[in-house]
Amino acid sequence: MLGIDYSQSTDNQPILASIFNETRLLTSWITPYSLEVQNKYDQITKGLESTEDKVKACLRFASDIPYVQFVRVSASVAGKRFVENDCWLLPESALHAPKLNCANKTYLLASLLRQELPAESVWVCLGNLNSDSQDGHAFGYIRLDRDYILETTNPKVRDKLIPIDTVGNLYEDIVYVNDIEVRAVPERKIREPFSSCYQCLPFLSDYLDRQLCRA
Repeated sequence: MLGIDYSQSTDNQPILASIFNETRLLTSWITPYSLEVQNKYDQITKGLESTEDKVKACLRFASDIPYVQFVRVSASVAGKRFVENDCWLLPESALHAPKLNCANKTYLLASLLRQELPAESVWVCLGNLNSDSQDGHAFGYIRLDRDYILETTNPKVRDKLIPIDTVGNLYEDIVYVNDIEVRAVPERKIREPFSSCYQCLPFLSDYLDRQLCRA
């Protein structure tokens, strides 16, 4: 794990992973100004005083949402049926979902934490988890007194701030995103299910709008 200081600012990416196939920039999946997100944050942190306690409460909330590898969503509008088998949800929609994957959980967590912390201190990291196998993974990353990982899918660390200098090669950081900026660690690639994309950074190819990439 290198950390945010090893990354470089890069272009935003056009993401095509929603139920109605509209394209949204990568930064727009974090929504700190959503009233539903703000109200949920107030509910989660009621009575808490310290920033650390508030961060842990938000992490615990996101971690307690049951995990699913892919979020499948279907909807019928004006007689037309829409189905997305690997859907990204905006955080205000994720609040109502029965199960979420690591990306949806982490975008929701980042949106909640932005109520307490500035954008430069809250990131979603898209990278690799080198555990029993090597898989693409999304996890939170915050800057307080030091830099921490926030893991939303492992129940053993549901409310723990993990210093990045303690994880070794278990977590591999590739791309950082908040609601303002996208940054990337040079010369790193995310493994399956993420892979390279034509004329784009070598990440999130399954979710990129290829027409906009070519443009």
